[in-house]
Amino acid sequence: MLIVPGGDYQLGRDDGPRVEQPVHTINLEAFRIDRTEVTNAAFAEYLNALSIPVELAFEAGEASRRHLSGDYAALLLEGREGSGLYPIIALDDTQARIGFENGAFRATSGYEEHPVAETTWAGARAYCAWRGAQLPTEARWEAAARGTDGRLYPWGDSAPDRSHVFVSGRAGVTGVVGERSAGASPFGALDMSGSMAEWTASLMRPYPYDAADGREAPDQPGERVTRGGDYLYDAQPGSLTATHRDGFSNAPGRGHRHIGFRCAA
Repeated sequence: MLIVPGGDYQLGRDDGPRVEQPVHTINLEAFRIDRTEVTNAAFAEYLNALSIPVELAFEAGEASRRHLSGDYAALLLEGREGSGLYPIIALDDTQARIGFENGAFRATSGYEEHPVAETTWAGARAYCAWRGAQLPTEARWEAAARGTDGRLYPWGDSAPDRSHVFVSGRAGVTGVVGERSAGASPFGALDMSGSMAEWTASLMRPYPYDAADGREAPDQPGERVTRGGDYLYDAQPGSLTATHRDGFSNAPGRGHRHIGFRCAA
């Protein structure tokens, strides 16, 4: 993890979309944040720590109720709405890159160091808690991405190119985390633009940001803010900014091919 010092940070901008307005300043205590997005290998390690019984081996994206039963199916598969149980990752989605073989959850060969996809918001929170951390609020996320000088992108104000961000425009075609050092934020965080959009702890509420208005309550319904653009849908310069907060398709109860996460503490 990297250290983000305490102090005043600018959120939003007045020359952007309405959802990013108005520009305002908040004061944050120092915190830490992951240098890169959580990888498939790291999330597989977490799944193994849960000691989930698996009845049959399966390839990534092919998990079903034949392989998992009862509550465990509801934990790792989508399509159980109304069960009262909340999946943490959709291992039945073709964009998942974690399977089960030789008695363990394993990342697909070649995708170990790619960012994990198909985690739900609850799954991202649970993984961070397992590590003794938490999802960043969107205020912390933007501070870590933007620094103290109000820049538009993590690296500055110049438009993004392939030295700064990973975008492919093709579903499931992700890249190794942390390879684009030119895109580093002022504090050294990587892939905060492009690669995966990232879950934050925050409900989508209007700016100005106010941590005390209920937007950080974990038990409230509603869409959670994702940040950073992504490799597939929000892959244009206007949605790869450090201020972008209106991500594509970010319902918290489902996994998404374009959403990953990193942890803060």
